[in-house]
Amino acid sequence: MSVDTKDHRITIRELQRNAADVFDRAGRGESFTVTRRGVTVGRVLPPDEAEEALTAAVDRGLIDPHDLDDLPTAGEAVGMVREESPPGSRLATDALAELRAAEDER
Repeated sequence: MSVDTKDHRITIRELQRNAADVFDRAGRGESFTVTRRGVTVGRVLPPDEAEEALTAAVDRGLIDPHDLDDLPTAGEAVGMVREESPPGSRLATDALAELRAAEDER
């Protein structure tokens, strides 16, 4: 899917008249700044892929939403010190790559 990264400026009236088209285009990756008398009053953004994936995982029962409450926010995670893995353990990324490779073979 080709994503248009240009932000379009539209008036509230244009949004009201063309809401279905604006939201269809947002679903394809475009974003819109909504204005009233030249002043920004809102934005219409494409869906966030990470948020959609997380919502799908919760909906499928893979993640308990209550467990998410204890996780750090992105801002908090920036300052966190990474803990070293015990010697001889494999990285989670390696384990995930192996699981994905096994799924691809099926």
